[in-house]
Amino acid sequence: MYNRIDERTGNISAEFASGVEEFMNFASSQPLALSSGGKFYCPCITCHNDKFLTGRKIWNHLYSRGFMENYYIWYMHGEELDVDLGTSHVDTSFSSSNQAEDANVEDDNVEDRYVQMVNDAFPDTSNIDNYYQEDQGNQNAEEPNSEAKKFYDMLDAAKTPLYDGCHEGHSQLFLASRYMNLHADNNMTERGVDQWAELITELLPDENHATESYYETEKLMRNLALPYHTIDVCIENCMIFWREDEKWDACKFCGAPRYKPSDGRTKIPYSRMWYLPIGDRLKRLYQSEKTASAMRWHAEHESAEGEMCHPSDAAEWQNFQQLHPRFAEEPRNVYLGLCTDGFNPFGMSRNHSLWPVILTPYNLPPGMCMKTEFLFLTILNSGPKHPRASLDVFLRPLIEELKELWSTGVEAYDISLNQNFNLKAVLLWTISDFPAYGMLSGWTTHGRLACPICMEDTKAFQLPNGRKTCWFDCHRRYLPHGHQLRKNKTSFLKGKHAIRDYPPQSLTGE
Repeated sequence: MYNRIDERTGNISAEFASGVEEFMNFASSQPLALSSGGKFYCPCITCHNDKFLTGRKIWNHLYSRGFMENYYIWYMHGEELDVDLGTSHVDTSFSSSNQAEDANVEDDNVEDRYVQMVNDAFPDTSNIDNYYQEDQGNQNAEEPNSEAKKFYDMLDAAKTPLYDGCHEGHSQLFLASRYMNLHADNNMTERGVDQWAELITELLPDENHATESYYETEKLMRNLALPYHTIDVCIENCMIFWREDEKWDACKFCGAPRYKPSDGRTKIPYSRMWYLPIGDRLKRLYQSEKTASAMRWHAEHESAEGEMCHPSDAAEWQNFQQLHPRFAEEPRNVYLGLCTDGFNPFGMSRNHSLWPVILTPYNLPPGMCMKTEFLFLTILNSGPKHPRASLDVFLRPLIEELKELWSTGVEAYDISLNQNFNLKAVLLWTISDFPAYGMLSGWTTHGRLACPICMEDTKAFQLPNGRKTCWFDCHRRYLPHGHQLRKNKTSFLKGKHAIRDYPPQSLTGE
């Protein structure tokens, strides 16, 4: 498995190629792959059994990257730990310490793989049998609130078979997740999914409570998906048809119609946006044992004086906590960063502007907060026009939710401490390039006064031919006096006299 490159030729070794073929034949013959259309977990160095891919993609990953470390027992692909080492896929040359390590990994992965998928898609799975057991050493342990209890009931459904005698792994959660996958991949309507579920229910044996399984599956399908909203938008980006403006048929500012002309019953809007609330996903972080304790890392870690290993070590973070001590005294409150930028998903052949808005919680340690699974898409403006100065129109639902999370908060359950608590959040930073910075803040980032630091004290000038504003050579006044570059008349603006100016005075927030 690990002799990937032939030292003599520099190519993929025949031994490795044979091992990959043996692995692929074994993994693709297991019940998980057979029931999911040939998909199973990818054990390459990058995916680390964290991604559910087709066999072709996994084959390419293994050839280009190699196997993850210490994956001698294929526990995620159907191989049992207590097999005979003489006939199994285990390399008998590895040490006893590696055997113990792999045994521990196997112990952590005995639960249903769909629990792992829901439980934040981490390589190992929490023991859901302990979700309802109070921590005997924690005198403040509490029962989960009703919303959290629904989530744990959903995970517990991974152990409930559809009917007596069904194939191993065919649980209620398995069926619900497959329904959702087919629903999304084939763009099926809710009615179509329900009709297929009713048909399958009719085919299942009555004596095995197929009808109850159907209704349980329906309920799980609703709980699996976090809520999202589609909101119609004025074609000129003047307003969104939301809340008190939801019933308008035309823009109240420019008068543009909301819907396209149509003879059918279904009204089709000219433009729409998607909004995915952030509060439910923040609560989900505390419902998982894999992330709940990590969300307190920012308050519990210690850094050397003068060393910054995380945004919580920054002066801005500490200044905010001094200004808002009641918010800071609860380490489970969430500190958010917002990022946005636009792009054309269809290339230059079609003018279409797509603007995602992403939030990420900075409570997490450095190795987690920039991972894909913690970059939460909250707003998706699908164009077709560039939002320009109207980005705040699309931000309105997010702003309302952030105001609520700041002032009143939401009820959440912390599985690591077995406690219910009031979760609050603050938007601490926005991250963007300079044009998007102007759209987010309202500051004009065009023209001579574009710099928010220098303002009217800028040394910008216009290029003689293109008449574009240029800030070249505005930076030398930040150098110490007497620096040799201040006197350089050839490497910057040719013929310009020596720079003797001081940098502009730093402005306060006021």
